[in-house]
Amino acid sequence: MFTTQADVRVKDFPDFIETLIEQFKSEKFRVGFIKKDGTKRVGSFDLMHRVRWKQSDGTMYKRKGKARTTDKDAYLLAHDLKKKAPRNISYATMKWLNVGKKFYKIKHLKTKVKVIEFPKVTF
Repeated sequence: MFTTQADVRVKDFPDFIETLIEQFKSEKFRVGFIKKDGTKRVGSFDLMHRVRWKQSDGTMYKRKGKARTTDKDAYLLAHDLKKKAPRNISYATMKWLNVGKKFYKIKHLKTKVKVIEFPKVTF
């Protein structure tokens, strides 16, 4: 068993994460990150853009058609599959990513981000 490691510059990190998610055929991914209030959050997400969706209380929600208000270089816009609503995930607080049966641990440094890929564990 071996791990592979990639050093990514901070400004290239959003593009790296999006291509990493899109290269796998599975549309869902899991991510662990720190929320603004300091609590840890783990969730299952996808990158599908939805115009309308059914919320967890059963009502339908339709997007208003306004432009995105967050910076796309600072936040990943993903749809939360459990809470059934869009979420902005900060690239700066992202700790790990699980896509296509591969686990990636993310370490943030000042000028670059280390992404470590762990192999699938076999029992």
